[in-house]
Amino acid sequence: MKILVRLLFIFILFSSAFSVFANAKMKVVFINPGSESTNDSGDFWPNVNRFMMAAAEDLNVQLTSLHADRNHILMKQLVTDAIASKPDYLILVNEKEMLPYMLEQLAGTNIKVFLLLNKFSRAQQKTLPKSLSSKVIGCLSPNNQEVGEQLADALIARASKLNKPSLNMYALLGDYNTPAARERQVGLTRALKKHPHVTLIDSTVANWSESKAFDKTYGVLSKHPADIVWAANDAMAFGAIAALKQLAQAENVVVGGINWDVHAKGLMTDVSFGGHVTLGAKAILMLNDYHFYPKKASSMSQRVAIFESSDSPVRDRFVTLVREQQFSQIDFSRFTVAAEHPLEFNLTNLVNTTH
Repeated sequence: MKILVRLLFIFILFSSAFSVFANAKMKVVFINPGSESTNDSGDFWPNVNRFMMAAAEDLNVQLTSLHADRNHILMKQLVTDAIASKPDYLILVNEKEMLPYMLEQLAGTNIKVFLLLNKFSRAQQKTLPKSLSSKVIGCLSPNNQEVGEQLADALIARASKLNKPSLNMYALLGDYNTPAARERQVGLTRALKKHPHVTLIDSTVANWSESKAFDKTYGVLSKHPADIVWAANDAMAFGAIAALKQLAQAENVVVGGINWDVHAKGLMTDVSFGGHVTLGAKAILMLNDYHFYPKKASSMSQRVAIFESSDSPVRDRFVTLVREQQFSQIDFSRFTVAAEHPLEFNLTNLVNTTH
C-alpha cells in the first residue's frame, strides 16, 4: 500500500511539474523607440506594438512594451527596467545607432536579444566586442534600400505624366544615424542615377516628424518649387502635403512616403509603400518557434520582402484593419511552425487569416 501511495505521489508531482512547464509563458520585453499612441511621427510605432500584442496573445507570450517616445537616451535607460523584469528575450531597435550602449547594460545577464527593423551598422559589426554581439540571436528587417529606390521610381513614373523634359525632386530624410533612414537614402540615390532627367534640388533631415517636414518643405519649396517630394516616412510626406497646400502648389507636385499611415485629417500621399509594420508580430512568432520548437524553427536572421505599394490589391483591406484596430482578428497561431500547415507570413495571408 505504501508503495502505491508513493508511486501516486510521484505521479502527481511529475504531472504538476509538467503542467507548470507546459503552461509557462515565454517572457519578452520590447523597447519601442516610438510612442504608445499616434503623434507627430505618425502611427507606425504604435501599430507595430498593436500587431505584436495581438501575436503575443495568440501564442500565450508574456509581452511587455516600454516606450522611449523617440528619445534615444531614454531608450538606453529603459534597458535597466527591462533587465529588472527578467525576460527570456529582449527585442531592441538600433534607433540612432544606440544598440551598443543598450547591449553594454546586458553584460552579466542571460537575456537574449533579438533585433527588429534596424540591425547593426557595418561599423558596429566591426567594433562591437564579441561578448556583447554574442547576446544577439537574430534580426528581422525589411529591405530598406529597395523600398527607397522603389518609392523614387514610382514617384518619377507618376510625375512623368506631367510631360516635362526635366523634373525637380525634394527629399525628406528620416535622421542621420538610424540604419533604415540611411538605407532608404541609398535607395533614393540609386534611383536618381537611373533617371538623369530628375534633379534633386535639396534634401533635409526632418526626424520622421510631420511638423518639421511642414516647416522645412514650406521654407525650401516657397523659393524653389519641385515636381516630386520623396519622404522616408508617411508622416513627413503628410507634412509636405500640408505645406504644399499652403503654398498653393499641391496640385502640381507628386508626394510619396513609406508606412501606409492613415492621416487624422484625411491627407493622402500619391504613392506609399507599407507592410513592415507587421514585422514585430513576425518577431514574436520567430522567438516563439525558437524557444519552443528549435528543431523546426526557421533562420533567426532574416531580411524579408514585406513592402508593397499603395497599388497593391491588399492595401485597402489592410489599411481598414489598421484604422479600425482589428489586430486581434488575425489568427497568428496559423503562422507558427506548430500549426498543422504553417502559413507564409505575408500581407495577403494576414488579412485573410482570421479567428
